[in-house]
Amino acid sequence: MSGTEEAILGGRDSHPAAGGGSVLCFGQCQYTAEEYQAIQKALRQRLGPEYISSRMAGGGQKVCYIEGHRVINLANEMFGYNGWAHSITQQNVDFVDLNNGKFYVGVCAFVRVQLKVRGWSRPAAWKDQWVVGEGRFIS
Repeated sequence: MSGTEEAILGGRDSHPAAGGGSVLCFGQCQYTAEEYQAIQKALRQRLGPEYISSRMAGGGQKVCYIEGHRVINLANEMFGYNGWAHSITQQNVDFVDLNNGKFYVGVCAFVRVQLKVRGWSRPAAWKDQWVVGEGRFIS
């Protein structure tokens, strides 16, 4: 079992269902083998260029990112509309600078993304938006 499979399965193996088919346990929920395979296939895919946006950052550097609405749509497609949730568990203001009449604020946010299964992830993001943390979880 791969690390991804173990994280999704919570270390549990498949077991026979009442109807005789194999059902994989994801925390408290049960999914069919077909649903499990569909999720695995979706998670293994790379994001296409249509999902990636770019902008100019400080110092003339180009940065790439995924927009919030795309992250939400991808999560809904993979895990179902009611199959996941997020919360900001911690926010820290790292700096506040005033430069030429403009304020620059650095905020670190810890975002917890939880599936309807028991698995969860809590990536940190240097952004004032929770979407960055969700994007890191989905990718």
